[in-house]
Amino acid sequence: MNQQRHQQYFRTGQRRPSNIGSLVNRIFESSGPAGKLRGRAQDLVTTYLYHAREAAARNDSVAMEACLQYAEHYRRIMNGIREESEERHRQAARDI
Repeated sequence: MNQQRHQQYFRTGQRRPSNIGSLVNRIFESSGPAGKLRGRAQDLVTTYLYHAREAAARNDSVAMEACLQYAEHYRRIMNGIREESEERHRQAARDI
C-alpha cells in the first residue's frame, strides 16, 4: 500500500500528499534541558519558556539560554507550519 502511494505521488509530481492532516496538531517528542517532553509545537514553546523563566529565577543562565533556544526552535516549526498552511490556502484558491 505504501509503495502504491509513493508511486502515485511520483507519477503526479507531488512532493507530498495534499491531505496529510493537520500539521498544527502534530505531536513532537523533545529531549531537551527540561527533560523529555511531548506535545504540539505550541505547547512545547510554552513549556520551554516556562522552564526558561524558572531557570532565570534560579540564576541559572545556562539552563535559561538552553530552554530559550529550544523554544525558538519550536517557534520556527510553528511558523513553518503556518506558512505551509497559508501556501496551501493560496494554492487552493488558485485552483478554484
